[in-house]
Amino acid sequence: MMVTNKALTAYAAIFKLLGNRTLTDDDEFRGTISLNSEVLDSLRILEQFQLCNSSADLYKSGRRVTSVPIENIDSSHFNYDCLVFISSNWERGGLYIGKNWDILLKSPTRILNPIKQAFFTETSELISVDNVYFQNYLKLSNVCNLIDKVALPATGSNIRTIVFERDINISYTLKQSDLEHSFNTEALDRLLQEDIHHEAKTALVREALVKFLRDKGTNNRFGYLISHFNAFTSNLMLSYQSYVEQYTFDKVRKEYQEKQTEYIQKINETYSDIGAKVLAIPAGLWLAVFKLEEAPIASFGFMKNLIILVLCVLCMFYVVFHFSGQFSVLLSLKKEYSSLFDRLAAEHEDESKQIQISKSCIDSHACWTWWKLALSNLATIVVFVMVLTLSWFSVTVG
Repeated sequence: MMVTNKALTAYAAIFKLLGNRTLTDDDEFRGTISLNSEVLDSLRILEQFQLCNSSADLYKSGRRVTSVPIENIDSSHFNYDCLVFISSNWERGGLYIGKNWDILLKSPTRILNPIKQAFFTETSELISVDNVYFQNYLKLSNVCNLIDKVALPATGSNIRTIVFERDINISYTLKQSDLEHSFNTEALDRLLQEDIHHEAKTALVREALVKFLRDKGTNNRFGYLISHFNAFTSNLMLSYQSYVEQYTFDKVRKEYQEKQTEYIQKINETYSDIGAKVLAIPAGLWLAVFKLEEAPIASFGFMKNLIILVLCVLCMFYVVFHFSGQFSVLLSLKKEYSSLFDRLAAEHEDESKQIQISKSCIDSHACWTWWKLALSNLATIVVFVMVLTLSWFSVTVG
């Protein structure tokens, strides 16, 4: 338990011991309590968390004797009755004090971000994880996340709109009675976390929600979904099973053939994009050769040769770096399509041979692209070496 849970434990102890407990106009509980060491420790915790007044009135035989700050009360006051005022509504750090479940569940914020522990003044009950209502309450945020995945972008904290042939609004409000029956979200969570058929599953959830809730009022839909969530999950699972059975091998074949075309195009682009940008540079390097002339050192011709040589070096590095950078892009694409096609082959064994053939076709294009990049780099370096050699001879001869 968190240390701050002492606040609710102390509150529950004082609340149950209050004699002649009444609710004041200031939304506080007023009552008397007999002092002892345990009661005093609880009062000091309540004062620390601002759950009660900082001082208390002491009574003897029904008559007020004095008012003492709670921090100054000690064992000498144990033969007095103590009049205290404690808050009837309080919330801090995930802890909550309120009238009942219905009041707590009116707040969408407390549904989307569940509290950790609560005390209800109507029933004098300190809620724990053993409580079936609390167990179901903690699962509400999972259901909200499910709705948010298929709903239109939220415009507020309370209303969500889902569209499937028609649109419905869902308000995040509940009553205690909606939490009476246990429900489980684990099977649905696992289904939606799997990558396969992701878009189809999203559409199926959207369709199932609209069909399941369209006949209910906006403010009753969320409660009806929670109280009948197991039935909703069963309907959704049956719909998904039907979809899987109808997912023919023609659809599988279309999927991997489209991916084959897509990845071949991406692989070809790793060379063609950079090739188009630097196409003129090797030709420029070659033309630079014909601009070289024999010249003695320190002459104008020598300086021109030197400038041409420097420009050639810069161009050579520019081309080599750009081509070399495409190797990592090619490697990343290969890892991506290899993982995808291996998964498809494992999921559809009857089509695995054709899927592997498609993968081999992509591998061939990737291999040829690798060689084109390597040869382009080599050609650039060869041209540069030729320019360097001719530059050397021009200086030597000159």
